Amino acid sequence: MAGPFRRVARFLAWALACAQATTAAPGPRPVPAAPAVVLITMDGVRWDYPLRDALPAFSSMGSAGWTARRLTPPFPSLTFPSHTTLATGVSPARNGIVANSFLDRASNRRFSDEREGSWIEVPPLWVLAERAGLKAAVRSWPCSQGAWNGTSPSFFRGYDGDARDGETVSWILDLLRRPAPDRPRLIMAWTRGADHAGHEEGPSSEGVRRAMRASDKLLSELRAGIAALGPSAPVDLIVVSDHGMTKVDRMVDVVKVIPKEGYFPYIATSGPLCNIYVKTEAQRRAVAASLSRLPGGILSMTRAEAGRRFGYDGDRTGDFVLLCPSGATFASFHRKGDRDVPRGMHGYDPSLPDMGGIFYAEGPQFPPGKTLAEVRAADIAPTVCCVLRIPPPPSAEGRNLLDGSP
Repeated sequence: MAGPFRRVARFLAWALACAQATTAAPGPRPVPAAPAVVLITMDGVRWDYPLRDALPAFSSMGSAGWTARRLTPPFPSLTFPSHTTLATGVSPARNGIVANSFLDRASNRRFSDEREGSWIEVPPLWVLAERAGLKAAVRSWPCSQGAWNGTSPSFFRGYDGDARDGETVSWILDLLRRPAPDRPRLIMAWTRGADHAGHEEGPSSEGVRRAMRASDKLLSELRAGIAALGPSAPVDLIVVSDHGMTKVDRMVDVVKVIPKEGYFPYIATSGPLCNIYVKTEAQRRAVAASLSRLPGGILSMTRAEAGRRFGYDGDRTGDFVLLCPSGATFASFHRKGDRDVPRGMHGYDPSLPDMGGIFYAEGPQFPPGKTLAEVRAADIAPTVCCVLRIPPPPSAEGRNLLDGSP
């Protein structure tokens, strides 16, 4: 019976921390007890991007609320795994989205973006909110397409490659202007950030600076729109990114090294990460023997070794896991030749400085003046649940940032 008692004790401690966080902080005037949470992700914005050019909206938000020196993504620091960790509080090995490309052994299905929400193995924030009786809204968030075990957000817009981020801000503000009974309490949205420019031109490029100026303008419009709502519609705004970006100057073609005659061994590359799945012991031995032909610097691990080093030993992790050093990435199957070498990449060890992302928060629960040394991607979901006053994610690996612990 120790397990259930521990879970009850953990929930009571969480509830007490949330109650203290929502009542103890002094303020100039009382606010309603039920603010909405708007969680925005800006893809590929490295921790130092807003600081390089002293972008005014980011600077203002940092002064008006909380910020962190870096947000540490999960391993691997890739878009789909990181966004799913942000939404669940659970690492990729446990939430099931182990890479941007992978194989599900049980079904032999390859991960795709069709009904991707069903691939998540633990409930994401929008499901937790809806099941707690709160309306949720989701737009373009990776791995949100399709219902999760029969539950979908009350408001949903899928990814649209032609849509502009300004349309996303308008959509958010329109939702917040709804009458209270129809207003979502949780809004989650993806924006482009600087990811595309970082890949195409590199993290130090003028393209990234242009993308950041556009993101700063977007943030300014969103904050102004929220401020115009007034005290009758309080909002806690949280702005994060999924990962950083580092310079890349070479590619590794793993397919030339691994013996492959049919569907297996299945090779799934995601930037600098490669999961290799085998079906037979003969394939395992052949792959193991071939890895010595990889270029120097590439980390080669069995699934057990990846678990010990990165906690990366989920059911969908490959039998072999390869990781390029910073500066190198694996060739994807559609790239041909050096002209397609990206100038920037992510997916590496999340502890590397260049992999760090951003964290900013402001609103009733985030009074001015707090700078955290580090926030982990897994901390976001428990914190959002605390603000919403709903139970935390089951088996959450992150901490509630509002509990006052360092």
